[in-house]
Amino acid sequence: MAENHAQPAGMEAAVRDEGLQIVGFKLGDEDFAFDILEIVSIERLDNVLQLPKMPKFVEGVMRIRDEIVALVKLRTRFGLSEAERSTRQRVVVVEIGEETVGFIVDSVQSVRRVTKGQIEPAPPLALTEGSRFVKGVVRGDGAMTILLNPFEILFEHETRQLQSSMADAERRAAVLV
Repeated sequence: MAENHAQPAGMEAAVRDEGLQIVGFKLGDEDFAFDILEIVSIERLDNVLQLPKMPKFVEGVMRIRDEIVALVKLRTRFGLSEAERSTRQRVVVVEIGEETVGFIVDSVQSVRRVTKGQIEPAPPLALTEGSRFVKGVVRGDGAMTILLNPFEILFEHETRQLQSSMADAERRAAVLV
């Protein structure tokens, strides 16, 4: 006898619309967000050490909880103009594979819950190989927020380059200790 896997009336809509919490941040005048479950921590931008031969979009490294973390300038990565250093800037820390990476943002705005019904796919014409990190667009309160996938912001070869540079930096730091 076949099993009935149908959900009770209304359950399908509830499951489909559970939603998620997002952390909103600014880059210039634009609103962006990450799913809160993808974030390890949010830190103040402080004591940045610039290393030679890093990719242009890497600000340098910073010690966060006894770990040396590479800092990616999202403005540069997205082709936006550079911004003056500000006390409002934050580092949004994520783990990409075995590497911990900090994304520098202009400011963190809020944590809010959004329903899946508020998230629309990005228009196909707006998506290119270089923008594969866009998960969708969140509608709400008369504004739109670009929902990003932090794990897709760096290309695989850039992640490898970052890992190699970080390993070199750690070897040099170990010699100095």
